[in-house]
Amino acid sequence: MATEPPSAARQPVSTRRVEAFTDGVFAIAATLLVLDLTIDGFDRATTNDQLWHQLLGLQQNLLSFVISFLLLCFLWSVHVRQFEYLERIDSTLTLLNTVRLLGVVLIPFTTSLNSEYSELLAGRLALPLNFLFVVAMGVAQWEYATASKRGLVEGLSDETRRRYRTNGLIAVGLGVVVVVLSAFVGPWAFFVYLLSAILQRVANRPARRALP
Repeated sequence: MATEPPSAARQPVSTRRVEAFTDGVFAIAATLLVLDLTIDGFDRATTNDQLWHQLLGLQQNLLSFVISFLLLCFLWSVHVRQFEYLERIDSTLTLLNTVRLLGVVLIPFTTSLNSEYSELLAGRLALPLNFLFVVAMGVAQWEYATASKRGLVEGLSDETRRRYRTNGLIAVGLGVVVVVLSAFVGPWAFFVYLLSAILQRVANRPARRALP
């Protein structure tokens, strides 16, 4: 039976399987988040007031769930846009993507920590640190993939490459701010990410003006 030459493992390969696997991991992680919302701890409610009171007791869990789900969807959308440019993937890029997905699958766990131990510093920091890791790995992965000497992307202009790099650095910077603020305000610090669109628009404005 014929085998591939030893150098084959180092050659770029199609993106299809890596992209499909990555999509699946994001989907599973997002779905597992809802498992943190449960009525197992509820007493048997006999009135609407009792039930509403117990539902309000889930507000910390619900807030963490909504934040994690929305941020996971945002990270997935970035992944989708980036893979539109990738034509090939080599072994190093596969490794970087795998390490990033390690952070993604931890998000349901750190979301639970954020919900159940929000009164403790470690509980408040676990989730923002998790997201910062995933964002930073995504930026590192993209920087590696878009290096012109590797030939892994096609149809990517210098302006688009610069814009993605700028947006990535903004995301990492906001992630650091979220980690710091989480020590004081818990999951509410994640609303800092709402500044991302504004900062990206401001940072990329000179480049858009330079276009014909």
